[in-house]
Amino acid sequence: MRLLFELRPVDHLDASVDDYRSLGLEPLGWPDDDTALLGPRGGAATIVLVRDPAESALGVGGVYDVGDVGVFFGDHPDLDWLIAPVRSTLGWYAVFADRTSNCIRLLDPSPHPPSAAEPSTDLFAVAG
Repeated sequence: MRLLFELRPVDHLDASVDDYRSLGLEPLGWPDDDTALLGPRGGAATIVLVRDPAESALGVGGVYDVGDVGVFFGDHPDLDWLIAPVRSTLGWYAVFADRTSNCIRLLDPSPHPPSAAEPSTDLFAVAG
């Protein structure tokens, strides 16, 4: 597992982007109306802000690259999966809870946005 960035759910996306901008991070992209990627100028995203009630319920946490999220999901059926692999604006995404109910987010980055026919989120349960 390789850390890609930290995900921070927010209620007010524009105001939060302004706050992080004042701390020295720059908006690097807006994959959709509810998501902003921030990082150092000319660098990679280090924080992703998202306005989403399901993500707010899961809390702040790291997002990790494990290669193919679907394969990882199939190879680890014993994990406490909170979100099965789904297509998101950032790529294939899934979430499981570790033994202490911390959410571990997985992402298989993709440059292609999901089609309208594909679901964006499938929340099974919320840990804690």
